[in-house]
Amino acid sequence: MEKELLIRLQQLEQKHRKLKFAFITCLGFAFIGIAGLSFKKEDKFDIIRAKGIVIEDSLGKDRILIGAPIPFSKDRVRTDTALVRKYWSAKMYKKNPDQYMKWYRNYVHSAVGVVVMNENGFDRVQFGEKLSDPNVGHRIFEFSGISWNDSMGLELGGAGVNSSADGKARAVVGLDDSEGEAVHLMAGDNNTKGLFIKGKHGELMIGMAKPDTQFFKSKENFTGVKYFDKTGKLVWEQQMMKPDSMTKKNR
Repeated sequence: MEKELLIRLQQLEQKHRKLKFAFITCLGFAFIGIAGLSFKKEDKFDIIRAKGIVIEDSLGKDRILIGAPIPFSKDRVRTDTALVRKYWSAKMYKKNPDQYMKWYRNYVHSAVGVVVMNENGFDRVQFGEKLSDPNVGHRIFEFSGISWNDSMGLELGGAGVNSSADGKARAVVGLDDSEGEAVHLMAGDNNTKGLFIKGKHGELMIGMAKPDTQFFKSKENFTGVKYFDKTGKLVWEQQMMKPDSMTKKNR
């Protein structure tokens, strides 16, 4: 009887040692695994590739469009002709809203960059390599930079680079008001640079220009101020003294 009890006790001790060894082994592997994970580099998405991104607000409305070109949005007023007719056609061309809608079909509404819309679907800000036409007509130049609109999507200004088909470019900053173009700052590739202030009665130009440029309408190098009436007629000008004249006077 005692011998049988001793045998069972030895068997239990052996099982205990085996279980203890197994437990310690498992615990060791677990520790190694946790330690390894703690020193492992976190996964990062260094590059995200996508054709377009649409960011929604908390109500599920499209608010930011990103792409080259930007993706279509069901909430964007610019691409909904029914809403364009409702909000803009009569405002832009009271005489014939239908004619405005015909013109509008040919405007560029896409962009390569980012468009930020308000909760009502009107474009508020655009920035990128190619921007949409303003809703008052085609851009004369391809525009890269940033533009901003009022709460109804009407352009109020922008800053960037105007590029023409012949490869020429000029840096511009423009501010608009209820009458249209109001204040513009421009630096052209032909060394023409100036500040242009426009109103319903005419335009004031301050700056420098080479001969035969379209802005200051001068046949000679010009540095000074000019004011043209609304018909384009020169009303007043003040030209700074030419360097050669100054040299002669100081002798």
